[in-house]
Amino acid sequence: MEHEEIKALLPLAAVDRLDADEARALEEHIRGCEECALELREYREAAASLATILDPAGAEERIWNRLEARMHPAASSTRAAAGDREAKRASRPASLWRPAAILMGAAAAAAAIYAAVLTVRFGVLDRQDARLLAAMSRQITQLQDELASAESEVAAFDRVLDDRSKLERILMQPDLHLTRLEPLPASPKGAGAIVAVSAANHAAMIQVNGLPPTPEGKTYELWWITKESGAVAAGLFQVGASGSIAAPALLPPAGQHLLASAVTLEPAGGVSKPTGQMYLKGNPS
Repeated sequence: MEHEEIKALLPLAAVDRLDADEARALEEHIRGCEECALELREYREAAASLATILDPAGAEERIWNRLEARMHPAASSTRAAAGDREAKRASRPASLWRPAAILMGAAAAAAAIYAAVLTVRFGVLDRQDARLLAAMSRQITQLQDELASAESEVAAFDRVLDDRSKLERILMQPDLHLTRLEPLPASPKGAGAIVAVSAANHAAMIQVNGLPPTPEGKTYELWWITKESGAVAAGLFQVGASGSIAAPALLPPAGQHLLASAVTLEPAGGVSKPTGQMYLKGNPS
């Protein structure tokens, strides 16, 4: 049987009204279907709450007593004193009242079961809607995270293009000064950098190739080494998996004699004087 056919049998199963084939099909299905197993438990709980209404042993007598009390409120107080009336009451055609009362009770019980089934069904639908809403919320959150990540990547790419554009403008200046930085023992073979400075353009850039990716909690720092001040911080940059980066730098200190440039690995945020391993170094041409 299909899933929807099994779901239609669940209210009947809760009150043991399935034939043998239907019961077997239901039992096989709920072994692998958590949804139907949960609904069947809920239907059975609803049916159990109506057990007092559905009690076949006491339903007829209970309904009859209520009808008698409602229709003959003085009967119980006069039963012993009026024997003839007792006999007459006993001889009344009770068969005319009892079937009607039983039918009324059955109808009330059926209505109560139907109301309980609807309550359970709406409860199941509410939970299904809640699960669907939670799944949609997770998808929205995931999409928002992906969008934020994409925006971050685009912003980083824009910065790279901007830095490369600045480097190209500097390289076109007539007062261009270049300093080639060579690898030191801490650097991989083939690593290096070129520092470009244009006083007329009021800009400096460093183009790095082949350096290891920046470790977490660290940053690469460029230094101007002058005769007057020693090492002067010139800029910070991060290197990704490609090992290449074009990054802006500060101009060398005005009026000082530049002896060399160098790159060291420092704590994140940079330092005022070199403390870490030196990776690159070069003298101005």
